[in-house]
Amino acid sequence: MYVIIAGGGIAGSTLAKEFTDRRHDVVVIEQNKSACENLYAHTGAVTIHGSALDIRTIKEAGAEKADLAIGALYKDADNLTFAILAHTFRIPKIIVKMRDPAYEEAFRAAGVDTVCDMIQMLRSRVMAEVETPNLQVLAPLKDGQARLVMFHLPPAHFPEGVKVRDLVRNPAFGKGCLFAGILHSQTGKLVLPRGDDRIGPGDQVFAVLDAEGFTQVNGFLAQTLEDSREPARV
Repeated sequence: MYVIIAGGGIAGSTLAKEFTDRRHDVVVIEQNKSACENLYAHTGAVTIHGSALDIRTIKEAGAEKADLAIGALYKDADNLTFAILAHTFRIPKIIVKMRDPAYEEAFRAAGVDTVCDMIQMLRSRVMAEVETPNLQVLAPLKDGQARLVMFHLPPAHFPEGVKVRDLVRNPAFGKGCLFAGILHSQTGKLVLPRGDDRIGPGDQVFAVLDAEGFTQVNGFLAQTLEDSREPARV
């Protein structure tokens, strides 16, 4: 994949490193010359010293052959301008980060496929950590109607682990929960779960939950953890 990133700040440089590590072709447009040099030294991404708001610079970055354009500039107005210019080159996919939700409609009108609402992401993450600490939300799915999550089964409740087919008999893991993967803590192997696969203590469980499933699984984990903290009755 050929990727153009507008902006070499924290967001842009982090994405550049991730894409280059995955062996994609990356070009970063950055106005600060020293930042360009640091980006190339630490990520290996091609850098262009110039403005991502200049159509000539975007063309120089290879927009005519790009598969993905990412607006990672600080100002929403600048990301909007970059998106409009990227759209004129018919780049198949455009993603931007957004600070002010007032810009979302304008981004959509400019042909942006994915808008990363930084405030909403922060709010969702904080509230998830406070209200659902037992479920780690990895990604929203289908416009927020479902979520990809990761969790651990309470070891005190499942000291010897449990087979997937036995776990799904529990109402909390029945309707509204689709198991997507198990990362075994002892072997480091990721498996696509089937009924006979066992989830052991410390294993990371990945699942897709709808709204009802999210509430049920979170409630089950919270209750089992609470039960495990209660002193044993003599």
